[in-house]
Amino acid sequence: FGESLEEDEALIVALLGGVLIALAAVPLLGGPVGWFMARRALRGVQEVTRTATEIANGALDRRVEVRFQGDELDTLARTFNTMVDRIQALVIGMREMTDNLAHDLRSPLGRIRASAETSLTSGGSKAEAEAMAAATTEECDRLLEIINTTLDIAEAESGAAKLKLTDIDLVELVHDALELFQPIAEDKQITITGDFPDHCHLHGDRQRLQRVVANLLDNGLKYMPAGGRVTIKLVAEGERVTLSIEDTGIGISSNESARIFERFYRCDRSRSKQGNGLGLSLALAFVRAHGGDITVNSTPAQGSTFTVVLPRSRHGRYFQQGP
Repeated sequence: FGESLEEDEALIVALLGGVLIALAAVPLLGGPVGWFMARRALRGVQEVTRTATEIANGALDRRVEVRFQGDELDTLARTFNTMVDRIQALVIGMREMTDNLAHDLRSPLGRIRASAETSLTSGGSKAEAEAMAAATTEECDRLLEIINTTLDIAEAESGAAKLKLTDIDLVELVHDALELFQPIAEDKQITITGDFPDHCHLHGDRQRLQRVVANLLDNGLKYMPAGGRVTIKLVAEGERVTLSIEDTGIGISSNESARIFERFYRCDRSRSKQGNGLGLSLALAFVRAHGGDITVNSTPAQGSTFTVVLPRSRHGRYFQQGP
């Protein structure tokens, strides 16, 4: 029994000695390890700070290196780079929009100035003066349309647009648009056909969705040769609605399809047609403000199909068939 007690005491002493040695080693080992980790973290933060300074000075192509260590610094670098990608895209878009806007405003402003100068220097008849005033008014209206549409797009893209959401019947909205464009289609000998249910309700801004449908129909009819056809289909599946507008027009090349929704962009086919290159941009901005999207599938010399996908909110009703 005495030997067993002595052995237990020796074991306890040995364990206490090991604990004391470990405690003494913690500051010795922890200090260098902590210093190394702090230095590494500080170096990563300094790199982010340095890159941010370069970006602030105009170098929008600079990015923070991701070291793939799987730590918080990698997460910070990825988040920072994603933010800079977004900022760069916005800046480039703003520059392009400003350049295009200046180009589109220059021509009507020049015509307005020329009309004003002519009215001051010429001694024409009253009829000539009235014609000149009417032309000037038309140019002013065109300028206002460009400016107002540009503002509407910017408002929708920024998320500042205040949608007046109500329960609307998309079938009724499409029928209203068809009545508006039917005379234009008949003048061009274009056939418009529809394939949709009796009712299809969703929660949306009626006025903005009307402009979406009108812009897409106008785009399809504008570039359609005589004898063409436009087919409109509306399908509701679960919590989303799909509206497609298919035409047998001249089509769009793949390169142009990638840019067709950009503000002020006009395809080669558009050069001879009146327009400002904002209709599709506005439609896309309004649809995305509703949480949806627009895509285009087109083949030159065969036609195009624009597809609008919209969500149906929890307040909307499901697909309804008539009696």
